[in-house]
Amino acid sequence: MMARLVTGVISGIVFLTAVFVPVPGFFAVMVGLVLSLAARELAELSGCGQKFQALYVLILLIIYSLLCFLVGSENENVLLILTSIALMLWLLAIPLLVIYPKCQSLFQYQWPVLLLGSVLLLATAAGLVWLKSLPNGEWRVTLIVGLVAVADTCAYIAGKKYGRHKLAGDISPAKTIEGVIGGVFGNLVLTAILLLIMDLSATSSLLLLALMMGANLLSIVGDLTESLIKRHSGVKDSGDILPGHGGLLDRVDGLLAATPFFVLSTFLFYPLS
Repeated sequence: MMARLVTGVISGIVFLTAVFVPVPGFFAVMVGLVLSLAARELAELSGCGQKFQALYVLILLIIYSLLCFLVGSENENVLLILTSIALMLWLLAIPLLVIYPKCQSLFQYQWPVLLLGSVLLLATAAGLVWLKSLPNGEWRVTLIVGLVAVADTCAYIAGKKYGRHKLAGDISPAKTIEGVIGGVFGNLVLTAILLLIMDLSATSSLLLLALMMGANLLSIVGDLTESLIKRHSGVKDSGDILPGHGGLLDRVDGLLAATPFFVLSTFLFYPLS
C-alpha cells in the first residue's frame, strides 16, 4: 500500500511538471516517453521479441512525431479521424466485454491486438498534445487525467472496503460493481467542485457533467479491456516499472479509452473555453 501511495505521489508530481512547465515542446516529449514505455509493454504482451519491440516503439514514435507536427500546424483533420476511429474501437469493445468468454477466440491472435493498440496509443498521445495546445490547455489535460485518476482511486478504495459483487468475474475478478459506483461518485464530487469554481452557463454545466461521466464510464471499458489482454497473455501486470501499480499500461488503460471521447467532445463543444 505504501509503495502504491509513494508511486502515485511521484507520478502526480512528474505529470504536473510536464503539464505546467512553460517550455515549448516539453509536454510533447514527456508524452512521447510515456508512449514509448506503454508501446513496449503492449508489444511484450503480444509476444514480440526484444528486437521487434524496439522497432515497434521506433515506428510509433515516428508516427507520433508526425501527428504532433500536424497538430502544431493546426491541421486537425487527421487527429479528428484518428480519435474517431479510436472511440469507435472502444465502443465496439463494450459488447465483446459483455459476452466474454464467448468471444475469447478473438483474443488468441496477438497481432490484431498490437495493431489496434497502436491506434489507441497514438490517438491518446496526439489527443493530449492537441488539448495542451488549446486555450487553458494545461487545465484541460489536468482534467482528463485527473478524472481518470479519481475514478481509479475511488474505485480501488470502494472496492477494497465494500466490494461484494463482481463486475466482470471472467475478465478481472478483483473489479466490483461497488468499485464502479465509488469511481462514479468520486467524479460526481469532482464535477460539483468544478461547477462551484467555474462560471458556466446551464448548458455548459450539463455538457461538463456529460463529459465527465462519459469519460468515467469509458475509462472502465479501457481498464477491463487491458485486463482481458493480460489474461490472455498469462500475466498479472503489464510490467513492473511502477512499484505498487505494475506496468505503465496498468495505469493509463482508462486514459486510453477516455481521451478520444474527451478530445472529440472538445472538438464539438469546447465546454471549458
